[in-house]
Amino acid sequence: MRTWRPHRLLRWFHTALAVCGLVAGAALIALAATAEENTGQLYGMAGVVIACSAYLLLLALNRRVSLTDSEVVVRNLVADRHIPLTEVASAAPGRASVEIRLTDGSRTRAMAVGTYHWLAPALSRAEEVAKAIKAAAGQAKAGRAPGALNDPPTPAA
Repeated sequence: MRTWRPHRLLRWFHTALAVCGLVAGAALIALAATAEENTGQLYGMAGVVIACSAYLLLLALNRRVSLTDSEVVVRNLVADRHIPLTEVASAAPGRASVEIRLTDGSRTRAMAVGTYHWLAPALSRAEEVAKAIKAAAGQAKAGRAPGALNDPPTPAA
């Protein structure tokens, strides 16, 4: 099984922003606790800052694409999507994700890898992941096709 996550620098960047946001949220809560006026606004701002920090932590720590012998597992933020390799029609790198098209016409996006042009194109592994998914899907389809090269030989009668 191979697993790809966002690039390490991107994860560190999101984590650092989230920690700064959590500190700012805690400071706003402390300020609201000691303030005599506008406490509701300060608590509201603290809530927004903490919620944004939680989202950044999800982006940093909870995205991945895993490729097994039989399926692709895509975890974008909070849910896994298991896609059998025989249902993968194509996979192509996109700007913010790898787009996987299925044989039924639907699509899913793997947000763990993408071509982050604004950050640095060298950090992208989107093409590598798309090629690996396409190759594994091709092998899985060939293995299930009748008369494939890797089918066991039939005994002679």
